[in-house]
Amino acid sequence: MKPEELVDEFKSHIEWEDDMDDTMLVHYLSAAMGYVKAATGRQPKQLIFMVAAILNDYRVPEKEMAGALDSLTPFFIQEVYTNGTTDEQA
Repeated sequence: MKPEELVDEFKSHIEWEDDMDDTMLVHYLSAAMGYVKAATGRQPKQLIFMVAAILNDYRVPEKEMAGALDSLTPFFIQEVYTNGTTDEQA
């Protein structure tokens, strides 16, 4: 799956208006895909969208962004354990 393929679906998950510029969404999705892959060994779409939404909301790394990403930890743990992935496989 490529980030470009997810842009339209991602827009439906966030507050997006037609007149807004979507050029950065591919970058947010790409970064989210790498982040999720490194954390879980997989790329589940819902986690990608959650991380990309945080990147879109904050746009610049700051303390609140770190807190928002940290709040996703239970979802990452659940993904790892429900799919039988261990740290050695990720």
